[in-house]
Amino acid sequence: MSNTVRVAAVQAEPKWLRLSDGIEQVVELIGAAATGGAHLVAFPETFLPGYPWWRWVESNQWNVEYSTRCRENSMTCDGVEMRAVSDAAGRNGIQVVLGFGERQDRRIYMAQAVIDEFGQVQSVRRKAGLNSVERKVFASGTPNLPTVHHGSLGRLGALAGQENQRPLLTRALRADEEQIHVAAWAGAPSGLAPTGPDSGATVSRMYALESHAFVLAPCAVVGEAAALDGTGGFLRPPRRTGRARIYNSDGTEVVTPLAEGAEGILYADLEVDEAGGHGHDMAGGRRHRQGRAPGRRNAARTGTTRRLGDSWVMPMVADYPAGMAAC
Repeated sequence: MSNTVRVAAVQAEPKWLRLSDGIEQVVELIGAAATGGAHLVAFPETFLPGYPWWRWVESNQWNVEYSTRCRENSMTCDGVEMRAVSDAAGRNGIQVVLGFGERQDRRIYMAQAVIDEFGQVQSVRRKAGLNSVERKVFASGTPNLPTVHHGSLGRLGALAGQENQRPLLTRALRADEEQIHVAAWAGAPSGLAPTGPDSGATVSRMYALESHAFVLAPCAVVGEAAALDGTGGFLRPPRRTGRARIYNSDGTEVVTPLAEGAEGILYADLEVDEAGGHGHDMAGGRRHRQGRAPGRRNAARTGTTRRLGDSWVMPMVADYPAGMAAC
């Protein structure tokens, strides 16, 4: 037998370096995804308080200021901000995968939390494989292998950014036969992506092909709001960028993505095999922009329909916080 799981991938611009505004945004998006019938909603990498793209601009004279603001607007794992997010998950009965900056003393980590539909934080991972620019802002986590979270939706795993192409990490998830995988991306300003403008989509598609899992790839939008200096901005992308995607196990897209740079939520219905294998039934997907919430659960399927092969899973560690780990 298979279980129909509606998933939601967020495509939105963060509230750059404004944690309180970002928490309100996350809570609102969780509610919108639940109203759209989703059982799982995934957020982009370091969505709170926003990925530090300013560190990629060599001429930026505000790096120290923004790094300080980034630390001040990151959150702890047991603070009021995390409780607000977990309460929203429990109140709406939806599982959440959230990318955020985790503050501990004077250090901040690139973290990913998995929260179940009852509002319980199941795991928090700290990203260990940072690139040279990320290391200027974040501390590296302990390089533990990721694990698959076994829950009501199936076997779920998650990785952030370039972790999704690191064989040591991806093999660990495939070994546990993940069915649903979250590949979270931070987007990139136009012309600034270090590995190409569509590298996240390429990596996510390849992950689906290699793991035979559904891949949910939320992506941040980077636009004019990323100009953080208050006087015209250090970062002015000529166009808004960022596009979320949801992939079938054969690398095809389950649903047509939102327009690049648009803000909204991408939905898809996945058939996950309850017996432990991967789903092979038809699944439908759809999209909608913020402010146009579709009906509650069991809403009619619309949009592009493709044959789905597998489901993917996100990496997590049980028994939080004692089981906190990093990949």
